[in-house]
Amino acid sequence: MNITKYILAVSVALVLLYSAKGQSPMGLYFMETIPQSHQINPAMQPRANAFFSLPSVNTLFQSDMAFDDAFQEAGNEWITPLSERFDYSDFYGTIGEVANINQYGDVDILGIGFRSGRDYFTFSLGVRSVMQTGLPSDLFKIAELGFPDGESFDFSSTRIKQALYHELAFGYSREWNDKFTFGLKFKPLFGIVGGVTDIDRFQLNTSRTQWDMMVSGMVYSSAPIDVQEGAPGDFPESIDTRDLSDDEKTDYFKSLSNGGMAFDLGAVYRYDEQLTFSAAITNLGYVRFKDDLNSLSFNGTYSFEGINVEGSDEDEIEQAFEDIADSIKTIIEYDVKHEKFSVPLSPLLYVGGSYRLTPAVTFGLLSRSVFQKNNFRQDFNLSANLQPYNFVALNLNYGVSLNGGNGVGMGTSFLLGPLQLYFAADYIPTSYADVSFDDGDSFPMFYKQKDLSFRFGLNLIFGRHGYRDEPMLAGNR
Repeated sequence: MNITKYILAVSVALVLLYSAKGQSPMGLYFMETIPQSHQINPAMQPRANAFFSLPSVNTLFQSDMAFDDAFQEAGNEWITPLSERFDYSDFYGTIGEVANINQYGDVDILGIGFRSGRDYFTFSLGVRSVMQTGLPSDLFKIAELGFPDGESFDFSSTRIKQALYHELAFGYSREWNDKFTFGLKFKPLFGIVGGVTDIDRFQLNTSRTQWDMMVSGMVYSSAPIDVQEGAPGDFPESIDTRDLSDDEKTDYFKSLSNGGMAFDLGAVYRYDEQLTFSAAITNLGYVRFKDDLNSLSFNGTYSFEGINVEGSDEDEIEQAFEDIADSIKTIIEYDVKHEKFSVPLSPLLYVGGSYRLTPAVTFGLLSRSVFQKNNFRQDFNLSANLQPYNFVALNLNYGVSLNGGNGVGMGTSFLLGPLQLYFAADYIPTSYADVSFDDGDSFPMFYKQKDLSFRFGLNLIFGRHGYRDEPMLAGNR
């Protein structure tokens, strides 16, 4: 469809400029010796007196569907949704009304932090990416039901949100007293490219004699896309991604004109020497795009009375559908504008508690909630943290994602003099098998994987043995 072509053009433009895909692994939340824990909860004060972070990478993938949901195992083979044996009731129970696929990512370029009395100050510079896709369950009903008489399909919940932006983060945390610590982070944002859909109505009604399609909505983009407008009300003559020279790509990345802002808030309550509670809400904000804008509105009803082909000639069928697409270009009312738009961030809520069994062993329980349109995600994470020496820390955790998958995670950090190397991951792939269909070909697949998150990076740690009242190893007091 032509609307799909426009959305695809936006997606391609974003991928060409940036391919890395940010929520940090949940196991990192309780790894107190890694300074990046303050990015999850701004009230968290790193153990080190000061730090300087070197470039690091963080990526997260979330999906309501694993491979074994979209394709189902039947005996020694896998079946597709086109098979009569495919269990659609099980599939719909998994995805709900909308199947969501999310990718987030961070590239931290640099960061610094230092303690001053009861206060801790942090600053970081990074690039953030978000890509969220929502596919309505009615889209999959086409494979199950075809187009029967008297059926109504609603695709209005189709959603795409993409943004690539710079983030500056100014953080401040204060130990208010021996019990409470509060933190705030102010984050100026500068968009590079972005795109978002706003669909009010997208329905298809079928009958024996006629199909009726009703559409209304908008697609916004701020990206290197060239749109050649046609006659008023018609679909554009062409929509093409622009070839950028190296200098033009550099200009895109250096641009600071698409402004926005976000806030993080956090608190830590130390009940006693063993038990600590904490909470944080992050990503309260948006990015406002006003450069290189294209917006496409569509509104109208298209009635289709069938296709007239003889036999099953593929060329004739293909030509018939091309004729339908050409008709939609003129019957649906289109309007190309260049309107400013905002891409809202997806807020995250963290609630956690930790118990210190010994100076070197702690246990933590964390809840993470993600809020986005047509999708509320809830994750729980139980972790064990071990720090046998002040130069090494280990984390082992188990995550449970509602409407998602379960899996183990781990994290580790090492100090080599002032240099700290760290790695953390959630939902590490474990269910692996060779997958084969009825054609006999097989290929390897982590067939139960729905979520994956990992982060790695380097820091320079100053005051590596911890500040005076809270050494890097609690038992070294």
